[in-house]
Amino acid sequence: MNHHYDVIIVGARVAGASLAILLGEMGKKVLLVDKASFPSDTLSTHFMSHTGFLEKLGVLEKLEDSGLRKVTRMRTYIGSSFVEGPRTSYTIIPRRDKLDSMLIERALTFPSVHFKPETAARELIWEGDKVVGVTLIEHGEPQGVFGNLVVGADGKNSNLAYWTGAEKYEETKPLRPVIYGYFEGIEPLPEPATEIFLHEGRIGFVFPMEPNRDCLGIEIHPEEFKTMMKNPEESFKQTFNQMYGMKERMKGARLQGKMIGTPGMPNFFRTAYGDGWALIGDAGHSKDPSTGLGINDAFMQSFLLADACLKIDEGISKEEAMKEFARKRDEQLLPGFQMTLHYVQSLRKWTDNEVALFQSMAANPMVWNKLVPNLSRHLENDAADFPLLHTAMQMEAEQFGFKKES
Repeated sequence: MNHHYDVIIVGARVAGASLAILLGEMGKKVLLVDKASFPSDTLSTHFMSHTGFLEKLGVLEKLEDSGLRKVTRMRTYIGSSFVEGPRTSYTIIPRRDKLDSMLIERALTFPSVHFKPETAARELIWEGDKVVGVTLIEHGEPQGVFGNLVVGADGKNSNLAYWTGAEKYEETKPLRPVIYGYFEGIEPLPEPATEIFLHEGRIGFVFPMEPNRDCLGIEIHPEEFKTMMKNPEESFKQTFNQMYGMKERMKGARLQGKMIGTPGMPNFFRTAYGDGWALIGDAGHSKDPSTGLGINDAFMQSFLLADACLKIDEGISKEEAMKEFARKRDEQLLPGFQMTLHYVQSLRKWTDNEVALFQSMAANPMVWNKLVPNLSRHLENDAADFPLLHTAMQMEAEQFGFKKES
């Protein structure tokens, strides 16, 4: 028996599950499918710059009640110096098995939303040049399901993008490998803070997730990846011990599970939609994880696509609404994309001048907190002399939300 839905969503992680919530609120008949079982982990930056999307999706309170720490500060290290400041809002940093499952549970509170885990999409169903459905494999059996819109939220290697021939643009090859893991026993800071280490051209980070659980990661030089992955836990600890203060703080550290590594994330935009289909999340846009924008970007795309569906219901033509979805997606994502590429491509050992300037600002936090939010005014003329410092401060101003002192 063939079934018809308003929207079929392939991929039930952050992008797909959040879209299902928004469409469920609208009363849309939605089929959400994923080849994975849940709860389960997936490769992720984990970081969210704010909690606004989680609140709108109705999962913030439940996530907070699960024991996640509220992160209210940001600390940046260069060599033996660091600066720390309050964020404009707090954030929480959940593991993906917890976040994705809660989003799915929230979507299923709407009777019009249906979910099929451990179900793979095999191929699209076409009528001429229009996508009208998808063939699914459930328990080894093929089944055709039909919908007014088929959405690919199936990641950077999206099958749906491949089947539709969605073109890539603004493409840059993967730039930097990343290795990360979950640790217990890390000596905490007095107050939870996102910690970023800029050391010898690498980026280290500590994300405080739950009491006695932190996500530690390093974005490394490309030539280091194969060697480090031969003995990832030991290599990771040796490298992370070089970060300011971490050798002492990691003495009692114990890895939970295995180290996770990737040789790099591709950087691109894909065509956002076509006749009967659309792409969201990493399927439509992917970039290096160093700036931690991925989860927020996925949420943003879901909200934009849901808004397009609402406009279609209100009488705006489908083509006009989807064209606006694509335009807004690129308009909102391009600045962060360009900043991320510039940030990663500029990474190297800091010059003596940059270290000296950073240390002088670190010695006076009031100067730092005034300088970061007004980066373009203060450092515009010095960007050529201090390129890495310029980019690092831009990232903090735009992503991590330092408070501006009056």
